[in-house]
Amino acid sequence: MAATGKIQKVQPLLLQLETNKEDYFPVTVSFGPYHHGEPELAFVEAFKPKAVQLFISGAPERYEFYHTKVVNIIGDIRNCYEEASVASYSDDYLSEMMLRDASLMIIYMEISTLEQIDELMLDKLRAMRDELGMLITLAILSRDLLLLQNQIPLFVMELLMDLRYGAGKFDSLLNRYLCMAIYGEYREKIVCSKHVHLVEAIHMLVVSEPEKTSHGCCKCTLFSCFKVTQESNDAPNACYSCKLLCCPRVKKDLETGASQQTNPGLIHQLLNFCTCKNNRRAKEDNIKKFVHSFRSVTELKAKGIHFKPNSTQSLMDVSFESGFFYGSLQLPEWGVSKKTRVTFMNLIAYEFNPKSPASGQVAAYISFMKSLIEKPEDVKELREKKIFYNMLGSDEEVFNVYKDINTYGAENPMQFSKVRDKIQEHYNSRAKTWLAEILHTNFRSPWTATAFLAALAALGMSAGQLYFAVYPNS
Repeated sequence: MAATGKIQKVQPLLLQLETNKEDYFPVTVSFGPYHHGEPELAFVEAFKPKAVQLFISGAPERYEFYHTKVVNIIGDIRNCYEEASVASYSDDYLSEMMLRDASLMIIYMEISTLEQIDELMLDKLRAMRDELGMLITLAILSRDLLLLQNQIPLFVMELLMDLRYGAGKFDSLLNRYLCMAIYGEYREKIVCSKHVHLVEAIHMLVVSEPEKTSHGCCKCTLFSCFKVTQESNDAPNACYSCKLLCCPRVKKDLETGASQQTNPGLIHQLLNFCTCKNNRRAKEDNIKKFVHSFRSVTELKAKGIHFKPNSTQSLMDVSFESGFFYGSLQLPEWGVSKKTRVTFMNLIAYEFNPKSPASGQVAAYISFMKSLIEKPEDVKELREKKIFYNMLGSDEEVFNVYKDINTYGAENPMQFSKVRDKIQEHYNSRAKTWLAEILHTNFRSPWTATAFLAALAALGMSAGQLYFAVYPNS
């Protein structure tokens, strides 16, 4: 039943910058043992026993029933954390911690999605509002749920939901909550409760492409073969590394868990770089190949490149089409809010963990977007094209959010490389960009366009007068 991975702490390297520390630490509530008992989190901690009672209210079973069920899986729970962080807790105490934290998290997810409004749900909402206040209930608590080292195993929540409401209810709740939290609306996305923790589930959600099928072997999808995907932006055909990772030996390791001590995401990157026979970038030992001269959104717009939102909302769904006089760059939609920086920083921290199966997809997306956003005017263009939904206020605030997200220079240069190359090729083509440059240089405002048309009209009238002067009988 239990997932086999661990809930890791943020790597010490990422905590060295004081400006980044606040993105990794909770401000109101602890989930799990890593921040348990910190004095500044005592206010919400005192509410957790009531959260348990709210969760089990209306059920025939009492507190002891649920507590015993958690004790029965305490070994799996311990295996999800660094040993030093749980060694001092008895099985009984750690089980109580999990029951309290899981109850609060489930209640918060329920009132955040409000699939059905009944008296029991209203009681939960009123209790949280009266005890914690609306600010914590509706805003700050959701921020602390997104932190990498502030997590509990999802299988604990699934167990409690199965006991309280029946089997299969937790997947539905998790799917609704994550789609509402990330996209602001419910979408038919596949979110699996078998992920170890919430941050991992969010990562899978935002980088997956459920509507697209792979052209590689064994239908390598995000949820199999170490998440080796044949992504539309980089590898249209199966590569050797994909075949290697899908071989029987690796499949056997996947089934037995023998490969968990390696970083399959990194292995995939290295194998791709060294062995992909269809990828000419891997054959060219030239660092300049990964350096592109095009810069911001406004600069690309001046070259006739237009921006459109994609339909999948996957951060990996970035594509470029080059036309005769214009280009079209499709980017994922994203609502930028006060939680955006924290969300991305913790997803990147998850990717940077040595034992994470991720391969730096979010870091690559952020790096790509930062290369396009050099000033608030770039944000304005993306907002007007419905790529950014600004929930902060000014375009400058959105610009600052992306500017402050640190990828630590460790993103995969191969990610989006084909898209970058296509943009660069279009950018360098005088045949495709000359008309756009003329229009951008000479017709930046309606007044210049009006003046140009007036000049053409005057020139036409002068030509007509000259013609009739030379040929009066015509």
